[in-house]
Amino acid sequence: MQIIIIIAALIIAITLIIYRVNNQFEKRELIILLLVIVISTITYILYEKKQEEFFPNLFKEKYEKEKNLIIESLSAELLNNKVVSSKDKFIYKFTYIVKKDNQEFLCVATNIEIDKIKDNFIFKNFSDLQEECLKR
Repeated sequence: MQIIIIIAALIIAITLIIYRVNNQFEKRELIILLLVIVISTITYILYEKKQEEFFPNLFKEKYEKEKNLIIESLSAELLNNKVVSSKDKFIYKFTYIVKKDNQEFLCVATNIEIDKIKDNFIFKNFSDLQEECLKR
């Protein structure tokens, strides 16, 4: 996120310098350039947000399918991003609220490994899910 903002600021600065020095850009062209930068930045931000929500939604669907319980709310934290970044192995910590027997429970599942194999995502340790649940 910070990288795209820095690049956009540099492009704007270079464009303004060229405009001031050579007077080769018209104001209309400058506005078009700024619109392109703003639209591309917004598109990138929306794409990143969608990517951040992909694995939590995948976990929610798998949990509801396997455990037959509906997750009412869910938050996720990517753990392997703190040490090393990987494009094919993801380790998450999920915190979620489920209803069991008309009671709400706050559950935490840590070290959920998700492996990416081509276009498929496989939960490595979902069958022996280590979750801690507290009555709410």
